[in-house]
Amino acid sequence: MTLLLERTRRSHRDIRSGAPLDAVKYWMVCVALAAGAFIAWRSHAMLPARLFLDEHIIKRFISGELQSDGPSSYGTTGWLYQVTGLGSIPEVFPILAYLVFAAAVLMATGWTRIPRMSFAAIGLMAGSLLLGGVYLSQYSKEFFVIPLAMLMLLARRSWKFEVAWIAIALLYAQYVRQYWFLVVALYLAFRFLLPRLKSAWMLIPIILVGFAVMVLVFNLVLGAPLTFYRTDINNTLDYDRSTQLDDILPGTALPVQWLNAILMMLSMAFPVWMVLSGDVVQLLAGVFMAVCWTLVILRARFVVGGRSEGMLPLAFLLAFLMVQTAFEPDYGSYLRHITPQLPLFLALFATTTRRWRGEL
Repeated sequence: MTLLLERTRRSHRDIRSGAPLDAVKYWMVCVALAAGAFIAWRSHAMLPARLFLDEHIIKRFISGELQSDGPSSYGTTGWLYQVTGLGSIPEVFPILAYLVFAAAVLMATGWTRIPRMSFAAIGLMAGSLLLGGVYLSQYSKEFFVIPLAMLMLLARRSWKFEVAWIAIALLYAQYVRQYWFLVVALYLAFRFLLPRLKSAWMLIPIILVGFAVMVLVFNLVLGAPLTFYRTDINNTLDYDRSTQLDDILPGTALPVQWLNAILMMLSMAFPVWMVLSGDVVQLLAGVFMAVCWTLVILRARFVVGGRSEGMLPLAFLLAFLMVQTAFEPDYGSYLRHITPQLPLFLALFATTTRRWRGEL
């Protein structure tokens, strides 16, 4: 009984001693939430006009000014905004879109888990919210990816949600972004392999083989180099993109395409060109993404070979990055498309934090 009372008193002292730090962490999250909301509210006045080029096209489809006779990703996106009624509230949509994303971030981390998060993790959470305020505060195709990310978070606890995620992801691929077919295929491959790996180091040869298969499929089945679609987009742009992504090695031989894919994956995960661009926003975004992918690499060993809740986020993030190497025309598009997936990064970090601390 004496021992029990002593443990109870010690627990109460620990709670009291941790309360100030807990309050600081909650305040940091609240400030980040408010800052992201402010950016979303003032986005059109504060941010460069080039960030809203897609929105202008989507708005024209929403209003009926533009119509498509055949399949059109912009047309489908405009139709989705029409039928959901979101297209009729342009004044409040930026804030609404941000709040949906913020809900996904909190869903990934958990409000009650905030006291157990490190200040570094709080910083990543804050960075995610700020990027959400920048890239999701507009009519975009990416808004409809946020519910997919939320569904993936639910899928960690029930296979039924994972089946629903696969079905909706395939619909998104069919009507909005065709490269999501490849994302789903690679996700399923990683989903199958991750629990069966003995070491996270085995991910390296798997990714190398995966790129080799992608190169062969694109060249032999589709009749085009792996980066044809990205190159075609860049060649048709009529405005300057200082962060444009181009193949690092010249040539279209199969081994060169394979090497370029590997180098492009590294340059996306660790965007040195963004950090050295001289632009403060690009510098911060580049450092943020490099930190995120560094943590993915460090935490992967806690996921492979088991049934961790981090397995689904890790499988998807690896698949998504591999596909981005073939399709993203510039770093701006890369950031725009990966921002809705940031809750999956946070979920992976949250589910592996305890084992990570156990090794420190």
